[in-house]
Amino acid sequence: MADNTFVKTSLSRRSWVLGGLAFGTSLGWGLPLATAQARALKLIIPYTPGGSTDIAGRIFAQAVGQEMGVTIVPENKGGAAGLIGMQEVVRSKADGTVFGVSGIGTTALVAVTQKNPPYDFQRDLEAVGHLGAFGSLVLTRASSPFQTLQEMVAHAKKNPESLSFGTPPNGSPSYLTLKYLQDAAGIRILDVPYKGHTEILNGVLSGEIDLGIVSVPQAQELVKNKKLKALAVTSAKRSNSVPEVPTVAESGYPGFEATLWNLIVCRKGTDRELLQRMNAAINKAMAHPDVQKQLHLQSIEFEPFTLQQTQAFVAAETQKWERIAKLVNLKPV
Repeated sequence: MADNTFVKTSLSRRSWVLGGLAFGTSLGWGLPLATAQARALKLIIPYTPGGSTDIAGRIFAQAVGQEMGVTIVPENKGGAAGLIGMQEVVRSKADGTVFGVSGIGTTALVAVTQKNPPYDFQRDLEAVGHLGAFGSLVLTRASSPFQTLQEMVAHAKKNPESLSFGTPPNGSPSYLTLKYLQDAAGIRILDVPYKGHTEILNGVLSGEIDLGIVSVPQAQELVKNKKLKALAVTSAKRSNSVPEVPTVAESGYPGFEATLWNLIVCRKGTDRELLQRMNAAINKAMAHPDVQKQLHLQSIEFEPFTLQQTQAFVAAETQKWERIAKLVNLKPV
């Protein structure tokens, strides 16, 4: 690999999460101590340690556990793009002891990326609270002649397939965001498949490819250190981490928005009063100034949603990503 800056910056930003979180232990859901100890809550994180979903989940476990006076134990269950871990949540009892962290892929895209999805989100799972969101950056190498997204699009229109774009796995949120952008801009770009975002970042750094789309948390340090150039951010608003980077919408494509987000979910049928209490605890704990500092460090922007707002958000995002999947003719596998 031509540059290992990504690895170094990622480890430095994440070491506090993976190395030092302590979990609050107290009486738990207002129950006697002996009962609470037996009812320590489990949080399934359906990916391996170190990624944005893992970090968001661990921040939740610490902050909300302390707010509620319970022990919330994170457990990484990676594999099959998050589906293995989510199936464990689906198989759990609806008793409020097992929760999961679910993003776009395991919430809104499972039905359009899988021919035989292992679960139906609306039937099997309940969205409890929002953990925050972040956009992705349209990246090019630091020495690129393009200073803006408009300049890149103008070149691509005059010279179809002259630019190479690192393509994440087919059906992933980043893959759909890339296709969404290509459709909105009316351009044809040469797709170069990569295993994941780390490989795409190193491909752009080394000059193997011209462009890539990578989440703000993963790419921000390379942009801040001028190792890479960001042409636009895909979220509706500019990122607090790289506020100088305009949105895609500001760059000539009004209404364009593609953010990555995480939710807390549990088994369908869990007592609604319990869910309301968990939702209130999420909104209070995640808005605490100390937690906000931790989220900002990870470029995660949190907005409190009620239980009803969380579920309406899931419905709206599912409709949007289903529309995008159809727009780019995504074939389920």
